[in-house]
Amino acid sequence: SGVTVCVLTLAGVQPGSAGDTLLLTRLEKDAAPLSIRIPTALGKVPLRSVLSDFEAILKEQKEANGCTDKQDWWLRRSQLDHRMKSLIETLETQVLGCWRGALLPAPPQPALDEEVALLHPQLGRCGWSHP
Repeated sequence: SGVTVCVLTLAGVQPGSAGDTLLLTRLEKDAAPLSIRIPTALGKVPLRSVLSDFEAILKEQKEANGCTDKQDWWLRRSQLDHRMKSLIETLETQVLGCWRGALLPAPPQPALDEEVALLHPQLGRCGWSHP
């Protein structure tokens, strides 16, 4: 109890190819699964671009791990940490946008009607139109 599982899946139109649609699925005990389709291709920052940056950071991390000079290693590590922080912020604000709230845990005792009244206009600005 009290466990929430969120799954982010990259989906494309053609099988086997990476796409620019993000599927966010939220699973909670005693609640129906919630799935949100987030198209990112036309956004400010396409998901493909963020993933490309992430792959570059991982590649450079592997290279930095082979560094034997401590000062150089720490410099690289610091730069990679800064780039990773920036990438996460971009993912949260530019890719997930208002949908990032679906990743947050539910409040202990939410006032559901009040939550709906507050969220409905925000969801409408993100393209959601049906209750």
